[in-house]
Amino acid sequence: MSGQGTGTPDRGFQNRINRVQELRAPIEAARPRVDVLPDWRENVRYPATLVGMALLGMLAVFIARFVRFHLIGGTLSGDAPDITMLIDAGLAALAGLMILAAFGLTARQLSRGEGQGVFSLKTLGENSVKAALVAGIAIMIGTMQNMVHSMPSVFKLVFSEEWTEDVVTYSEPGSIYFRGNYYVVLPQAEDAAPVDADAPEEGEKKALPKVRRL
Repeated sequence: MSGQGTGTPDRGFQNRINRVQELRAPIEAARPRVDVLPDWRENVRYPATLVGMALLGMLAVFIARFVRFHLIGGTLSGDAPDITMLIDAGLAALAGLMILAAFGLTARQLSRGEGQGVFSLKTLGENSVKAALVAGIAIMIGTMQNMVHSMPSVFKLVFSEEWTEDVVTYSEPGSIYFRGNYYVVLPQAEDAAPVDADAPEEGEKKALPKVRRL
């Protein structure tokens, strides 16, 4: 726009544009920056955190059973399977918190929610980090015997030969342990050994836990 017959810019119009730009400057500065392509590290961090918490829960169960065995002895399932599972879960939770503290993390990440403690299970649906930790603990409690079947020599060194032989004898590979019972979900091929009917019978053996095939 220009003045009539002069060909020069209208200074009033230009001043209005400048004032509008001055008024919008703070608004534009306060507007959050939006990246069209998100950082790949942000995309990987969340699932990696969940996987790490699940592995932490599994490691905590291993540590809890290691401590329980070397303190009071016994077998994997113990004399009272229900109580033993609760003891393993409690010790695993404590071990997990200690490992978190060692890495500089706090229990706040596991206790989100007003009035909820770190051991509360009411917020699992809202706190995926705590849910991943609990899932890792549950998975390891139910499947650790499969690791013993896969690596008996390692467990003989870490625990004892007697403890390892007990697990191998009274459980089956490809199973899930729950309250003293082993539920076989991945049956393994078995080599049928010939039975000698004339062989002398051995003394009384320990009663096997119930093995249920799904």
